[in-house]
Amino acid sequence: MNKNKKIIIIGGVAAGTSAAAKLRRMSEDTAITLYEKYKYISYATCGLPYYVSGKIQDLNKLLVSTVESFSDRFNVNVKNMHKVVKIIPEEKAVIVKNLKTAEEIKDDYDMLLITTGASIINLDVKGSDSANNMTSLKTIDDAVKLRRFIDRQVTPDALRIDGSKITSFKNISKELIKNSNEIRTNILIVGGGFVGLEMLEAFSSKELSVVILEKTNQLLPSFDMEITDYVENYLKGQGIFVLKEEEVSYFEKDNESNIKKVHTASGKHIETDMLFMGIGVKPENTVAKEAGIKIGEKGGIMVDDFMRTNVSSIYAAGDCVECTDMISGNKKNFYLASIASKQGRIAAHNIMADIIGKDDRISYPKKDNESKYKKYPGSIATSIIKIMDIAIAKTGLSFKEAKKIYADAAGKIETHFLSHAGYYPDASMIHMVVIYNKENGQILGFEATGKDGVDKKTDIVSMAVREKLNIVDLAYFDFAYQPEFGAAKDSVNLIGMIGENLFDDEVEFIDCEDLRYILNKDNVSVRYDNSGIENYIDGISKDDICILDVRSNKEFEAGHIEGASLIPINDLRENIDKIDKAKLTIVYCKTGYRAYLGYKILKNNGFGNVKCLNGSYLSWNREI
Repeated sequence: MNKNKKIIIIGGVAAGTSAAAKLRRMSEDTAITLYEKYKYISYATCGLPYYVSGKIQDLNKLLVSTVESFSDRFNVNVKNMHKVVKIIPEEKAVIVKNLKTAEEIKDDYDMLLITTGASIINLDVKGSDSANNMTSLKTIDDAVKLRRFIDRQVTPDALRIDGSKITSFKNISKELIKNSNEIRTNILIVGGGFVGLEMLEAFSSKELSVVILEKTNQLLPSFDMEITDYVENYLKGQGIFVLKEEEVSYFEKDNESNIKKVHTASGKHIETDMLFMGIGVKPENTVAKEAGIKIGEKGGIMVDDFMRTNVSSIYAAGDCVECTDMISGNKKNFYLASIASKQGRIAAHNIMADIIGKDDRISYPKKDNESKYKKYPGSIATSIIKIMDIAIAKTGLSFKEAKKIYADAAGKIETHFLSHAGYYPDASMIHMVVIYNKENGQILGFEATGKDGVDKKTDIVSMAVREKLNIVDLAYFDFAYQPEFGAAKDSVNLIGMIGENLFDDEVEFIDCEDLRYILNKDNVSVRYDNSGIENYIDGISKDDICILDVRSNKEFEAGHIEGASLIPINDLRENIDKIDKAKLTIVYCKTGYRAYLGYKILKNNGFGNVKCLNGSYLSWNREI
């Protein structure tokens, strides 16, 4: 029996509560104590923005479990408002501080599980200490404070640039705000990551003006610009401006400890009613590091395949650990509750295996040659967020991540398909990028944005990425088909068909970035990063190419690539003599199908140097 065996868990959100529940299901005999420094356990962090916006009115709906209900159901000694301040591995003990009374106690363990999660990243600049009108969103208290503040203390006002009120946004150039020095806004979001963007719905529903300050050259830096450009263009149309490659220099406060102005390194002065910090999070590893537990390069606790740390009898799981990315093989911090919960279950199983061994009361693998321990196989980062009324999602590697690992073997296909059958009402466009290995066809990643169906497509490709399938395999997936939900040829099938055409040499692509480079490389006023450009592009000038638009006259008049010649696809055969065979002909349409037909017509008529524009005009324009 194991009544005298004790397990301590530090942290009571996704990984911690998942582990505690699994431990209890495996044994009724072991004592389990869970210490959580916050007053709540197991709450839905991802739902907090929707409480702030008012979509979720009842805060209790975000509580997955209360301390009382969890304790009663799983017979776990839950100590909330208790912070583990020290681990003493040589004594197999922890020092715990009661945050209500400030009393410290010592508690012994047989096995210890660290699930301390992640903490908010704060800026280390002048004036960055606490301010009344500066907030982030990590806890339920943050959500309550934020909702009260924007409801009661912020008066909706238009964005002002150099003193001028901006009330119409669609025709304003990005350079206007980029080149301005004095900006006035209701809300300034520092950091273009997930949480800040999810908050936009709450802010816009209150008719508050918003500016986003982002240190890098794009929103959502883990994504590719091929997708984030759609989001940035969409936000501009909604009156939300993004200042990229801008860093905070210092904060200026008033006498009441409110941030009055934010000053940037480039010399901008941004007056704001409220500052939302959305820089991101980092693994909370302090207590582990002080106990001699190894920390990885990414700042997370290092664990092996069984979630064990380097210190005997101590496991770790969740946002505080580094785990293996299944595609790259590199260690990463994932910060996803879904991954944390899985790790908590694996850690719990292996902890119990250490305590009890091959006890008949525990469900271990039945085969004699299988270990009683379970391995955590690694993860594929799969995430989706809602930004006002569009979604953006990613699974696996981005194209830029794939380029770092696979160099020129990394390829991408940009595609655009309707969310369901086009003849059925309310179909909307999904913009997608699939990343693959050009040498063997393995699918490496996928990104998408749009108003509907983004989740479904991402989940499908996520499974393909995890199983390391070939891009051509997608052509033969079978899906449930009904006009309201999809098309006879699903967009995922069509991606596979395009991949098959590429590997069968039935089509060749040129990326939008490569074409822009050709058109702009002689223009010294255009700064262009050619780090990802194919080598052969450097030897081509814009005089060496013919850009052929095969759309209709109406589509061409509505917008086209500068310098393009129009020959509608149905007229191409009769006008083929107007195209110079000596030049590289780049064919495009709206989404790619007509361009592919044009490509085949030209190739079948003796044109040797022809390419389709990857993703065609929608990828060039990048508007939702």
